[in-house]
Amino acid sequence: MPRSKINRGRERRGELRKRAEEMASERAKRSPEDQISLLDARLGEGAGAAKERARLASEIDGRDERARRGSKTKKVDKKVVEGGPERRKAKERRRASRSKSRKGGRDRREVD
Repeated sequence: MPRSKINRGRERRGELRKRAEEMASERAKRSPEDQISLLDARLGEGAGAAKERARLASEIDGRDERARRGSKTKKVDKKVVEGGPERRKAKERRRASRSKSRKGGRDRREVD
């Protein structure tokens, strides 16, 4: 039985990629409340997408909590940059703890 060739061509994959990007940009424009109401309209009141609903609810609660505290600073999602200073520090801590656990704290390169 021959395999289906649906979505295998470059042109079709390009169309799908473009559609996915458009859907993602539309989703980014919606607030968590709007997204929950859209899920309710599509799936029914409180039905389906349990993990997504829980994530959206926690996002709403977190935003409300920050508003109640009167936080003057805005939290900005920090993008982890590969090789960033935090990552290097963590790597150094791991390396130090590994070297301490080997042969009474001696480095592996130090051979008697």
